[in-house]
This record gives sequence, structure tokens and C-alpha cells, in this order.
Amino acid sequence: MELRGKKVLVVGMGRAGVAAARLLETKGARVTITDRKGKEELKGAYRELAGRGIEIETAGHPLELLEGRELIVASPGVPPNIPLLERAEEKKIPIIGELELASSLLKIPIIAVTGTNGKTTTAALIGEILKREGKRVAVAGNIGSPLSSYVNGDYELIVSEVSSFQLERIETFHPFISILLNIAPDHLDRYRNLDEYLRAKKRIFMNQEEDDFAILNWDDPHCRTLSLEAKEIFFSQEEELAEGVYLREGRVVANLTGRLQEIIGQGEIGIKGPHNLENALAAIATCLIWKVRVASIRRVLREFKGIPHRMEFVREIEGVRFINDSKATNVAAVMKSLASFKGSIILIAGGKDKGLDYSPLQPLVEERVKVLILLGEAREKIAQALSLPRRIEMAGDMREAVAIAFSLAKKGDCVLLSPACASYDMFKNFEERGEAFKEAVRNLKSVKL
Repeated sequence: MELRGKKVLVVGMGRAGVAAARLLETKGARVTITDRKGKEELKGAYRELAGRGIEIETAGHPLELLEGRELIVASPGVPPNIPLLERAEEKKIPIIGELELASSLLKIPIIAVTGTNGKTTTAALIGEILKREGKRVAVAGNIGSPLSSYVNGDYELIVSEVSSFQLERIETFHPFISILLNIAPDHLDRYRNLDEYLRAKKRIFMNQEEDDFAILNWDDPHCRTLSLEAKEIFFSQEEELAEGVYLREGRVVANLTGRLQEIIGQGEIGIKGPHNLENALAAIATCLIWKVRVASIRRVLREFKGIPHRMEFVREIEGVRFINDSKATNVAAVMKSLASFKGSIILIAGGKDKGLDYSPLQPLVEERVKVLILLGEAREKIAQALSLPRRIEMAGDMREAVAIAFSLAKKGDCVLLSPACASYDMFKNFEERGEAFKEAVRNLKSVKL
């Protein structure tokens, strides 16, 4: 992609937009970046862009910004139907995403991870295994920085988690290995239905060829019948496969070359729960394709304890455990989290609704949840969907939710933040929400009054 001297507009001043603007500026483009938020809300972005020849337009997206533009880079969080982008399409100005921009400038292989749940953990785990093997690898996405941040670095390969929003605006994005972990209802405030959401996810495979690899979850029916150009490798925790990575009598085994390899005992894997086993199987398949030694895979799987805001142990007080699962922003993620615990759970949920149906939670809530504490914009909708009025408490903020939970908890209970919602009604992102939960837990008195 030739960028020198090109007039480029970046829409959105989140992490991806700022990284794209900085990359474009290093390539000699004439860059303007715009955001609907005001300058006060964007102080961090201003600091990152300081001292560069990048024009900044805030507090709206005036259509005049399109004048003379040759390319638009839209951040993934920017809805595709805002007037600025609709007008740009009418004027036939090319619109791409940050993922497309960065990948078009990279000359090294990409391992791309998508799915409704588990992207960050899987990408991080693959990255750790490859680093243990001595590879110069970067991990892009929620755990690190956007892909654009790594274009000018010295790496052998990049592992990148990619979202459906990012995949909407790719054209040439071509991973060597693409991973689809699972599909469950999510982002239905942006997509009309599950099929439309799945179509966006499937775009990860659209430029792959027969020498590339697609790693797929055999246990998810959405992944079984995709008919891809790339070589399909499946993983499963429910069935033994003729080819793939799977469980056999409590051991993880792999058969990718016609020879059966035993990798590790299920109980030896550091990250616990069925959803994390799914992530581990996908990571094992990826690293075996990359010809990583089994010893390196095994060692990291034993040592890796997960990442912040994903089933993160915070503290135990008077026999009550507090778990931060702020990244569980959809119903399927919460179901997997609830299924991971034995004993009684006090569940803190709620936030900004994403157009989801919360009723599938009811059987697990009935079975495992002692008290449901709700906060945020979606709390009334969740309460109505679950229809358990005697077990539901309402909280005004995170501190109050944690205080209520602790007051009702008994020794052996688990207080779990697993929201099933986005965070944008009360927090900037799921990380800020998780930190608010951890801070509230840290401030609890060790002895109840």
C-alpha cells in the first residue's frame, strides 16, 4: 500500500485509531484523525499523538473532513452507518479498518484468533509458548496493542486476536493460521441476527489458500461445515478425532501427522474450566503446526495462569473467594464461567445491553447462584428475563454491588463478577470495570461487622 503523501482520515480515537494514525504518519501520509468525543475525554489520545504532524478534529465528524481524502481508516468501534462513513461510500472513498492497514504493511506470518469467547487467552497462550520456543513474536489485541503498533518492529511472526468488527473492513488480510474458537450470540445491537454476526467472523478465512491452516472447534456446530480453502484442523474436548487435537481418557493427545502424540494431562493445565480447555486445545494445535516442541508446549501449559479480567482470582476473605471475570461480556461467556465453579455463587452482572437474550442463563442461575446482584442499564432487562425476584438485589455502582455480595456471603461462597454485558454505560472498557471490582474487594474489611 503506497501511503506517502496520501490524504488519510482516521475515524475514532480509541487505541486502534491512534495506533493507525501513528503508523500512517511514519509512512509519510497526511493524516487527520476525528472522534465524536470532546477533547477532555480524549486526553490520553492527545498525549499519544503529541509532537506528530497529525491534525485532530474532536466533538463530531463534520462531513467537510472528507474533502480531498484518498483513504479512510475506520476504527472497529465506529458504527458503519454514521453519516460520515455513509457519505464517504457515496463518494467512493476507500474505507478500510486498522487491521487491514496494518496487515497490508506486514511481511511476516500472522496467526489470527477469533471467536465469541476466549480470543485473548488463546492468543496470549500461543504467544507464551512461541516465546518459550525462542521465537521473536508479538501478541496484538486486548492483551497488548493494536496490530499497527508492531508493523515497524523486529518480529518473526505476530499472533493477533481479531473481532467481528475488525473483520468487517478487511480486503487482503491473509493469516497463515486462522482460529475460530466458538460462535455464540453477541453484539446483536450491531448485527441483525446471529447469521450476520457469523458471516463477519467467517471473513477471517476469506483470503486463505490451500497452504494455510484453519483451526476449528469440532464441538461447535457453526465450525464443522465451513468448506474452506485452507487445511482444516479440528480440536475437541468431547470426541476423539481421526485428525486433530482432542481428549482421550483425561489426556490431551494430537494426531496431525498420522502419529499420535500425548501432550499433557488435562489436570496439569494451569488455566481451569471447560472454556479454558477449549483455548488450550486450540493453542496446542496452532503450536504443533508451527513445529514447536511438545516439551515447550507442556511447560507453558503448566505454568500459564491466565490473564487479568478473565476468571481472575482477586482475594479470599473469611473463606469467601472473589473472582473478576469482567471480560465475560455475553451470555455464553457467563454460562461457561458459572459451569467452572463448584459450590454457591453470588453473581454480579449487568451493564450496557448488547441486544442479547439473557434467559439461557436461568438454568445455571437456578442451579448455582445463591444471589444475583445487578447493576447498570441492563439490570431490569436481566431481572425480567431470569424472573427470580427473591434472589435479586439491585446496586447503584460496583462498590455497592461488592458490599452487598460480601454482606450476604458465607464461608465457601464465591463472589463472581461476570457481567454478560458491555461496560460502556458506567466504565470506559471492561478493564476499568474489572479494576473497579478489584478495588472494591481490596477495600472490604477483613472482619464483617
